[in-house]
Amino acid sequence: MSYFDNNIWNRNQYHNIEGKGRSNTAIKSLVIFIITGSIFSLLFMSIIIWQLSHYQSSSKIHTIILNVASPLTHKISKRFLSFGLDSSLLRNMKHFPVRDDRFINLAHHLSPAYVRVGGTSADCLFFNRTLPIIFEKFINPIDDGDISNFTLSTDDYLAVYEFTNKAGIRMMFDLNVLIRGSDGKWDDTNAKEIINFSKGRDMIVDWQMGNEPNSFRHVFNRTVSAKQLADDYNHLRMLLNNMGYMSSILVGPEVNHIGDENRMGELYAIEFLKNDQNSINYVTWHQYYLNGREATTKDFVNPEVFNRLPIQIDRIKNAIEEAGQNITMWMSETSSAYGGGAPELSDKFVAGFLWLDKLGYSASTGVNVVIRQSLFGGYYAMVGPDLNPNPDWWVSVMFKQFVSEKVLQLNNTNKFGTLRLYAHCTAENALINRVPSVTIYGVNIDSKSVRISLRGNYDYKSSKVLLYILTADYLKSREIRLNGDILTLNSDGSLPPFKPIIIDPAYIIILPPFSMAFIILHGANAQACAA
Repeated sequence: MSYFDNNIWNRNQYHNIEGKGRSNTAIKSLVIFIITGSIFSLLFMSIIIWQLSHYQSSSKIHTIILNVASPLTHKISKRFLSFGLDSSLLRNMKHFPVRDDRFINLAHHLSPAYVRVGGTSADCLFFNRTLPIIFEKFINPIDDGDISNFTLSTDDYLAVYEFTNKAGIRMMFDLNVLIRGSDGKWDDTNAKEIINFSKGRDMIVDWQMGNEPNSFRHVFNRTVSAKQLADDYNHLRMLLNNMGYMSSILVGPEVNHIGDENRMGELYAIEFLKNDQNSINYVTWHQYYLNGREATTKDFVNPEVFNRLPIQIDRIKNAIEEAGQNITMWMSETSSAYGGGAPELSDKFVAGFLWLDKLGYSASTGVNVVIRQSLFGGYYAMVGPDLNPNPDWWVSVMFKQFVSEKVLQLNNTNKFGTLRLYAHCTAENALINRVPSVTIYGVNIDSKSVRISLRGNYDYKSSKVLLYILTADYLKSREIRLNGDILTLNSDGSLPPFKPIIIDPAYIIILPPFSMAFIILHGANAQACAA
């Protein structure tokens, strides 16, 4: 029998995938009504059949094999899990809490990380300029956002940088690529001002230029060819080198629509890379699964939706190869749904499945950095407008706590189904008495529990399994439970202790329906982790 057969998971029953479960009172009333009805016998048989099918599902054991003698599959950035702050937030700094200690604290818990200050509004941003007064807003036809030009003052720019500095994260700033002369070439005058201002204050900044240039026609009714953008990037790299930012990272081309039938995003990236003269450090692209206006709860637990990511990553890899380049990729803007996210979904517990699986699969394929859209702002924010963390913030914090940059191979036959697991060396800070350990993490998006047997060539006798299981009372909950207890920050803003359930490695582990897990194999001495 598993340790969990009679444990806390029975209270986590998702009777209704779209909302909250029934209350005890409602269930009792329903039972009384049915008992008095004429269909008692039919109901009884239905219950027996359901229990039998549920037992059969739970009885199937998924064997997960870890070979501790295998080499690392990849080594990703220590800032692998990073996040974005959309440039649209710079339009109204009064509502952008970069000076609030609570917000700084929440960002600090996610360090080390890059914070990308970028997005559609980056191509409307003028630094320290007085612009003509415009009485009519220009609206983005994609998400109804404001795409009018605006000014970022030196004080506000410094405030954003100070926020990143205090939080211990590294700023990447997105420059306006649509400031162009009559000949179509990029006008670097304003970029020089912001670069010079940054250097004059010893600011450590990384850079990019433009946002989704292959979609400019749809958003701004303008075009910049991939070749022209590559020329502009080559020029920007020269500027950075000459103005004291030779060691700064420059990334591009920030394409979207990867995986579309017309290959619009891939073709733009290929042409850009063919004309790039080693200006960029990483190839960047944007990834979303769903349209935020159309997404449903079921989409967030549908394996077919999850399996769009492997196709998209393969498309970018093929584009890099077709361009004759050998360069690592970043997923520089990504979330569950585009258009600001899906209301009542992208910031709730159910969004964690796509997020954690994205982290796991991306790392397993060598994606160097994944930048989550966003830390704050929109329906996909990890931090709400009340400055309380949403479930994905907690998932991200636990990833930072338990998962290192060293990626391991894990034998999981169901990796494209409802049980999706990944393995890394355990983060050094999570090691107990510096004993070698491996972290297995992932999701169960089945409506039924699953049984897992951990096997491998490690010493079972000297090992223990530390279980951290994340659940919620219903899929659209803003609360998230760790081993049955609701996660909340301490009153001083510090993290609560993450208390595991400790079991013998020979035990069968049961993952509840719709759950996430971090499983630490304490004592599993993977050779690659010591390197």
